[in-house]
Amino acid sequence: MGEGQRVAYQTAKSGLIGLNRHTATVGGKHGVRSNIVAPGVTLTAAAVRILNEEYRNQMLASVRSTRLGAPEDIAAMVAFLFSDDGAYVNGQTILVDGGANLT
Repeated sequence: MGEGQRVAYQTAKSGLIGLNRHTATVGGKHGVRSNIVAPGVTLTAAAVRILNEEYRNQMLASVRSTRLGAPEDIAAMVAFLFSDDGAYVNGQTILVDGGANLT
């Protein structure tokens, strides 16, 4: 998502998406796959300690899911991409964000 602050962060993310596509293009014919997993708000142990309930409720209102993400959600996507089931996925940025960034 675009935002009014953190221009360097947004620029770096855009650069990583371009690098991902380049790597998939150059490496794909050599068996190299490159994908990005882009998590949304994920309730890690640290996030639960830092993010107050009001903020968590605001984030929950912004997703199209009944809950916020868990570390296991991100791990499951990574495991899929590393598995044979994910073998034909290449050059993608995959949002694991409960539908927060529907395009």
